[in-house]
Amino acid sequence: MYSQTNLSQQIQHVEQVVHQLINQTQQASAVYQQLLQQELQNAQQLEQMARREQQAAQIIQNALHGHEVAIQQMQQVTLLCKQLEQRVQIEQTPYLLAQQNAAAFAPQAAFQQQQQHAYQ
Repeated sequence: MYSQTNLSQQIQHVEQVVHQLINQTQQASAVYQQLLQQELQNAQQLEQMARREQQAAQIIQNALHGHEVAIQQMQQVTLLCKQLEQRVQIEQTPYLLAQQNAAAFAPQAAFQQQQQHAYQ
């Protein structure tokens, strides 16, 4: 069978293996602790980046809304300009017609004046 010395040596060997496993597990735990800290920092940085991205998206959305409002206002200005142009054309129509009539009758009036001077 086993001698007491042999058993004692085996027990000591088992103790050494267990101590090595404890040391390796503690070292692995320290590495995992560092990894955990790094991941927590990464998560925090990602959350900060996500907040900044959300703020940037909000700024862009506000700018787009401002552009929509500006486009609507410029379209209203365009409509007002067209209405004003129509109003000016309507108000100038009698004046333009009078000018056209005067221009149309001017040669006839000049001819009549020449005729009158010729007969005198």
